[in-house]
Amino acid sequence: MAHASPAILYYLTITILGTVQLVWYEDVRANETDAVRIEIRKQIITPETAATEMMRDWSSIESYYQKRNYVPIWSDAGVLNNRAVQLRQTLHVADQEGLNPVDYHTETIDQLWRHPCVGDLAALDILLTDAFFRYALDVHRGRSTPDQEVQKWYIDVPKINVTVLLDLALNSKDFEKYLQQLPPAHLGYQRLREALKKLQRIANSKAWKTMPPGPSLREGMQHAQVPLLRQRLLTDDSLNMRMTKDIHEFDQSLSYAVQRFQVRHGLKMDGVVGPATRAALNVSVQNRIKQVQRNMERWRWLPRTLGNRYIVVNSAAYNLAVIENEQILFTMWVVIGEEQRQTPVVSGTMHTIVFNPYWTVPMKLVFEDLIPAQLKNPKYLQRKNIRVMRNLAKNLDVNPANVDWSAYTVDNFPYVLRQDPGPENPLGRIKFLFSNPFEVYLHDTPKRYLFDKSKRAFSAGCIRIENPLQLADFLLAGNPGWDVARISEAMSVQDTQEVDLKQRIPVYLLYLTSWVGEDDIIYFYDDVYGRDKSLE
Repeated sequence: MAHASPAILYYLTITILGTVQLVWYEDVRANETDAVRIEIRKQIITPETAATEMMRDWSSIESYYQKRNYVPIWSDAGVLNNRAVQLRQTLHVADQEGLNPVDYHTETIDQLWRHPCVGDLAALDILLTDAFFRYALDVHRGRSTPDQEVQKWYIDVPKINVTVLLDLALNSKDFEKYLQQLPPAHLGYQRLREALKKLQRIANSKAWKTMPPGPSLREGMQHAQVPLLRQRLLTDDSLNMRMTKDIHEFDQSLSYAVQRFQVRHGLKMDGVVGPATRAALNVSVQNRIKQVQRNMERWRWLPRTLGNRYIVVNSAAYNLAVIENEQILFTMWVVIGEEQRQTPVVSGTMHTIVFNPYWTVPMKLVFEDLIPAQLKNPKYLQRKNIRVMRNLAKNLDVNPANVDWSAYTVDNFPYVLRQDPGPENPLGRIKFLFSNPFEVYLHDTPKRYLFDKSKRAFSAGCIRIENPLQLADFLLAGNPGWDVARISEAMSVQDTQEVDLKQRIPVYLLYLTSWVGEDDIIYFYDDVYGRDKSLE
């Protein structure tokens, strides 16, 4: 047999040794992974009381690790992996989503992070998993469930399964990108998030100053507080930086800046720093941050998609907007429910327009408003052209003077009160029906003067709209033969006419006290219904 050459022997030796080293290395890695797996199993099966109390949902932790036979998620061969690094970084900047990083074990995770032993790796794995569950739930569907009694919220909150989300995250090609996609993709949410970052920077810079008590400030005045007013308005972009001859003079540019501030805060736009404007100027940046955080939470309660075309009414802003492909087509002012008859947060589908509608008085208003007024003045219903209907189908009514109004309750009331179409009908010349459980709808109003007021909570819960003709023209675009001229004619005659929409569109009645406009300027309106307070 021929002898092998030295080169071949060297090659064989290196190959054999390399294989042995590779097998040894893989064996060590497997042993280290298995050691962490065994420790995770131990900590799951026999947990310390303090450990379980730290977790929001221990049962989900138990079942998830049992399903994967306790194999670690956030480390490989005894070394924390990239997913762990990316999750930890995301948790540390949770405040950018209006959340508190401390809620996600960041302090404990940081303590265990450096040079962890097997026991620490197991504890870190469990903590990171629970942190993912908490964060995914909070940022995806909200930290809390809206209280229907307080928030008047009747839109279904997104349902999620955090263990499914973790499975999807672990199987995704880009774990970091998956984390970034957990928050709502709504443009309204994204804009608020950017505004929150800006407010947080202002808070850190301590540039947000308050105005001490003082007189009303207006154009043409000289006052020692004017420089402070300028600085305050510069801070939140109401005033453009420009040179001024006299820093103590309340000049025209400052008056314009005050007006911009007033528009952004739902105040009367007169350019005067009176009590209401001074109070708005003196809301702290910390409270404005909280206001933004509350409204980001409301966005998390909404469905993941609102549709390509939809109508949104923001009750807190007294505003209606028609949206198409995330672009505002047009807006108009609205009147909302008064404090005792709040407009709910609800969604539905716009399906019918009624021209010259009858007004069938809701039973609540019958007993709270109309019967007391009729008892006080026996000619009240007749004067208001409200008929007491015994049989709607046969159009039979009775004389209000012949009804013993004090003899009835809501449970035994045998009549329907209905107002005929006409100039005094509170629904005006047109109403817009959308599906919802509250018989709430949008409608015209004869009380046009209410749209000139800065605060417009005067209705019984329905939405009175500023420009019904414009909205009808938009909604009837899919119905052949309907144009502005025909709509105007249908509104001008006395006959009642119902038109089913060929193209139906989602409607959302929301309540957002803070939002960012298309001009990238943040708006803050009063909490007219006191719903922000309950989110504390």
